[in-house]
Amino acid sequence: MRKKALCAVLSVAMVASMFAACGSDSSSSSSSSKASSSSSASDSASASTSTSDASSSTSDASDPAESSSAEKIPENKIDGADTSAANTFVVWGWNQDIKKILDGVYKTTNPDDYARIAFLDTGGSNYYQTKLDVILKDSSSDIYPDLMGLEADYVLKYVQSDDLLPVSDLGITADDYKNQYQYNLDLCTDEDGVVKALFWQATPGAIQVRADLAEKYLGTTDPDKLQADYFADWDKVVAAAKKVAEASGGKAMLFPGYNELMYPFLNSLSTGWYDSNDKLQLDASLDKYFEVAKSFVDDKSSYNVDQWGEDWGNLKNGDGVETNAAVCYVGCPWFTYWCLDTKWEGNTILVKGPTSYYYGGTGLAATKGCSDKEMAGRIIKAFTCDKDFMVSLASGKNVDGWDGNCDFVNNSEATAQLSADDFTSKYMYGTQSYLDFYSSVLPSISAKAAVAEQGSINGLFYNQVKEYANGNKDMDTAKKDFKKAVVDTFSYLSE
Repeated sequence: MRKKALCAVLSVAMVASMFAACGSDSSSSSSSSKASSSSSASDSASASTSTSDASSSTSDASDPAESSSAEKIPENKIDGADTSAANTFVVWGWNQDIKKILDGVYKTTNPDDYARIAFLDTGGSNYYQTKLDVILKDSSSDIYPDLMGLEADYVLKYVQSDDLLPVSDLGITADDYKNQYQYNLDLCTDEDGVVKALFWQATPGAIQVRADLAEKYLGTTDPDKLQADYFADWDKVVAAAKKVAEASGGKAMLFPGYNELMYPFLNSLSTGWYDSNDKLQLDASLDKYFEVAKSFVDDKSSYNVDQWGEDWGNLKNGDGVETNAAVCYVGCPWFTYWCLDTKWEGNTILVKGPTSYYYGGTGLAATKGCSDKEMAGRIIKAFTCDKDFMVSLASGKNVDGWDGNCDFVNNSEATAQLSADDFTSKYMYGTQSYLDFYSSVLPSISAKAAVAEQGSINGLFYNQVKEYANGNKDMDTAKKDFKKAVVDTFSYLSE
């Protein structure tokens, strides 16, 4: 299995410009909208939703987003302490999100640690894993990470490798993280039951509904009625998509496209992509994704645009009468505050939809060559276990100069405190509480079926959903081609 984990490191680097997590740089999209310019959006989904066929990857370890694009790979940006100094502690991320928390809450609570930190930003999620995988082989480098950010869709790739230290080696105990949500702990735990990373974000998925358009085309803004009548199962979603398309004359659609449904389908699987013998298997629910996607195309009930592009972003701002608009987007807590525009402020309703799923999320891990395990432990414990720190992280409470980042934090006690403090979101419509809503959804989310190659295999599957939806293949051929693409990419797996 160690050999398999090492193979995954190479193969995932070849096929994924990963769904690298919830952040806020602007490296990934040309859209003028906030959603497209936010790396929280584009970083969090770029590899999983990539429309390029990963099976075309060549035998080198380059990322397709780098090798197939004329875009120049950005230089690393390093801020803080001198990396050549003996006591410098190097932290890696793909954007500025981790740095902002270090500069805000952590600097206030741990100024001596903060003075030793050099933060390295790789310039976007498209480059993160490729750069990281190279440097992890050279612990003598001045920029070798002591601590690194990891995203939900590929965290298991590193957790299942020998590159990370158990959090127990950092002085972090199970009692410290007892209030974290179980699905995140599952993503951070290797096959021997060893926890090697911890998340500060919880990212339960939700369908985010624009209230004014829901009232106009679905006849209600009541969250319970929307869920029961239009989103309780996929057949109701298909019917609702038809209803909106017909009522608006195509000026509004329920969703931008079937790509929007990738996370509800693929991050809710009860059966992993392969079994204990490394043989590929398809969860029974996946047929429904093919069917729903095809119905969106055949019924002309969506705009059939992929996430994170300019057209996708512009649909947030339309009025649904004169200009095209989407009634709903699939998202999570970070999606709301990073991706939705002013038209959604005071105008956003959350509904669970047909299934429970997670959508991105960022955590931290210490490398096996970490130069200061105690400091790594202090940072990870503060970000992911300390209730007061996490309340301040989300809300800005008790930290001068830090307004909070509105994260839904991965700590049930901190969430309860935020709720008691009446912390809320400016995006919510009416009296709906986003903290209460997501807290009710979280217990039903599972990541037990996730695999180290999750993001990359998700992307390969979506490629075939797209082929089927557009009438280029029948379902059996699409499934067969999916399996071939996976085996071609990950040679240790079999059909």
